[in-house]
Amino acid sequence: MKVMAINGSPRKGGNTEYLLKTALAELEAEGVETELIQVGGQAVRGCTACGWCRESGEGRCVMDDDPVNAS
Repeated sequence: MKVMAINGSPRKGGNTEYLLKTALAELEAEGVETELIQVGGQAVRGCTACGWCRESGEGRCVMDDDPVNAS
């Protein structure tokens, strides 16, 4: 089994992250594979349903999520 925790708080290293890591550590001690994903403070947008990911065959979104490389 794998457990994924998603942190929506924009405060990196804050209480939410601390509590999520504490909970994940308990699960890992029981042999459960875990992953923590930080989305708070990042630009997150929904699908525009343009169909490019399917039509291109590349298996990825045409929208660049990297603000450094975004045009």
